[in-house]
Order: sequence, then structure tokens, then C-alpha cells
Amino acid sequence: MIDENKIIVKYIKENYADPINNNSKFAKECNIDEKTVRQIRKDNEYKIGLSTIIKICKGNGITLAEFFSNVGI
Repeated sequence: MIDENKIIVKYIKENYADPINNNSKFAKECNIDEKTVRQIRKDNEYKIGLSTIIKICKGNGITLAEFFSNVGI
């Protein structure tokens, strides 16, 4: 069974959080808590909420539809 949540978190980590390489900067750009960024980076079991995904999309200038299309789910 595919774990869509893990796919989403991995995608965010690899495509948005890691390239910035600064938890505070990424958190501020996306209007999310720095603790959330740490969880995205380190917790393989982190369950990301839709509101967090929306904020990350807004912070990166993409729509939710574009995000999910890019993720492939």
C-alpha cells in the first residue's frame, strides 16, 4: 500500500526545505512554525496537515493543484 503522506513529506523536504537549508527562512517564507520544518526534515512518520501544505504552496507561489500534480498523487 502506498503511503501518500510519506510521499508528500519527502517531496516537500527534497524540493522545498532542503534547497533552502535554513529552517527559519523556510518557515518564515511559508508562514509555518519552525518546529514543523524540523519535523518535515527529520521525522519519517510526520503526518502533514492540509493547512501546512497550503501554506507551503502559497509560500512558493504554486497552487494546490500544481503541487499535487508535481508530487504525482
